Order: sequence, then C-alpha cells, then structure tokens
Amino acid sequence: MKNSLLITGLLAGSLALAGQASAQTTPIYKFWSLKVNATDSAALRSPSTMPASNAILRKLVLSSGLPVVTTATPPVTIITPPPFSSQYGMAFAPAADGGGWSSNATPPGPGSVLRRTFGVQFTATAPAGVTLRADSLVMNLTFLNTTSGTNIAIVYSKNNFGTPADSTESSGGGKGPNGALVPVANGSTFFNTYPITNSLSAISATGSNPPNNFRYSVALNGANGVTIAPGQTLTLRMYVSCSSGSQGRHALLRNVALKSLQAPLAVRPALQTNLAVYPNPTQNQLNVPHTAASRDAHVTLFGTTGAKVAAFAVQAGSTETAVDLGALPKGLYLIEYADGVQRSSARIVKE
Repeated sequence: MKNSLLITGLLAGSLALAGQASAQTTPIYKFWSLKVNATDSAALRSPSTMPASNAILRKLVLSSGLPVVTTATPPVTIITPPPFSSQYGMAFAPAADGGGWSSNATPPGPGSVLRRTFGVQFTATAPAGVTLRADSLVMNLTFLNTTSGTNIAIVYSKNNFGTPADSTESSGGGKGPNGALVPVANGSTFFNTYPITNSLSAISATGSNPPNNFRYSVALNGANGVTIAPGQTLTLRMYVSCSSGSQGRHALLRNVALKSLQAPLAVRPALQTNLAVYPNPTQNQLNVPHTAASRDAHVTLFGTTGAKVAAFAVQAGSTETAVDLGALPKGLYLIEYADGVQRSSARIVKE
C-alpha cells in the first residue's frame, strides 16, 4: 500500500514534468538581407510558418541613389549609394540625399540625441500553437563618411507600441566590431544605447568601395530572451541618430537577423501522453512500442527536473524499441518517442 501511494504521488507530481517538456519554446530565426528589398527571407525563416514581414523606415527614407551636386564653391558631386545593394544593404537617412540628420535641419532631424521617431522597425509573429523565444538582434551597420553623434538603441514591444509605456529597452549589452558593447545613456529617454564608431568613407565613382562588414549583436533581454506567445507579434524598433548636417551621410544596414541562442529548429509536433510502454514499473528493460520508425526517430528519457538523462537509437522501420534502464537510479522518469511527425510520451517508474 505504501509503495502504491508513493507511485501515485510521483505520477501526480510528474504532470509538471510533462508540462515542462511540452512547453519548450521554439528557437526563432528571421533574416532580412536588405540587399534587394525590405522583405525577410522565406528560405531562412524558422519556423517556416511565420508570416513574412518587411523592415519599415520611420521618418527616414531610402537613398535616391542619384549623384548630389552641393552648393559649395566650386560645386562638389557626391555619389550616393543605391537604396538596396549587396555591398551596403539598405541605405537611408532623413533625406534621400543623405542629409537632414541635424537637429537644426528643416525639418529637424534627430541630431546626436536618439528620438523615438527616427528608426527602422522589424516584426516577428509566432504561428498559432507555437511559442517562440527571441534573444538577440544581429546586423551589419555603419554610416557613410561620419561618426558624428552616431548611436543606436533597440526597443521592443508585444503590443505594437500602443502606449508610450508599452515598450522595453534592450538590455544585456552585446558585441560589436571593436569588442563588447557597453550600454550608455543618451538623452533623457534611452539608457541602453550604443555608439556606432566605425564608418565607411565617401563612395567613389569607380565602385571600388569596401562592403558594410561592421557586425553588431545586441541582446534583447539579457540571458532570459523574449518569449513570444502563439499568435503574438514582437515589434522591434532600432532608433538611430547622427549629428552631421552634410549630405551623403546615409546609414547602411544589411544582414539583419532576429535569432535565438539555440540553433534554428523546425516546429516540434505536439506531445501526446499515450505511449504504451511495458513493463511499468520496471527494473531494467523497458519496451517502447511505436509506429514504423523513420530515420529521424529517437527515444529520449527525462528526469524529474526536465533534464535529458538518456537517449536511445531507434532502428528505421522497427515497430518496437527496447531500452536498458539498468544503469539509472530508481525513481520517476518521462520517456518520449519522436519521429518528426509525432511525439508520444509516458511516465514510468524505475524500481
């Protein structure tokens, strides 16, 4: 009777374990190359069922890609980058000629103080039935021919910035082309901003210019990441500033990735607790019946904390797999069979 009560209590407690195993979030990977247009890559989207989305400029415009003749004496011709290119990515500024950044411009730009009106917006929506986790925004970013007051801040919202308070500034630092990114305050609104201290020189007419290879990785929420519930949209805005008032000062952005720390994975099938294993309880060998196994099939054993404690190979085409639990300590476990199409599990007791 005592053993029966113990097993019953363990099985009841294992509901939390089963919930933990089935509530794992799916790694997210979304990629905007910005070399041809502003749409993310369908081929690199994980999970593939996420809807497409564009990078959206806010109070910023694409480069005209046309030469600019200044009013200097004698006049100077400035070569501007294309709006989208493999070399630079997306080129943008408050004005198409690369000017308008200064707070003294007409209309005024941001100057060196970041403002929540000048930026680039990205979105990622979790498909129905799928929970996502986003950890960082990674990008190639620089400015043309200036590092005067060039800064960025990344802010995210799960409600499309519905109110001024509906946003969270990224935290946790990151990594840039010169090493670790150390957050600094900018103005009275942003407290986790990053100076952009690298730039490309003015574009030459010959086209022999280096590509935009200055890589930045910014953590969104330290080591915790940001969870996106099924059907929810995560909206990120990268605010930019520049205090140079001259033309030809475009920001260049390419190869933007919203990613998890984990490698991109396909959506895991829903977990079913209907695996008819036997004998249960068991002392050593456990038999796991299943449908004809594919090459991707595997059996995994989890402990009461949700940690994986063992994995077993499954022969392709087989309909039952025997696993040896002899080396494991007595206790409660969750055993799972998965083959890429289905996931089934059972709570077992090792005596």
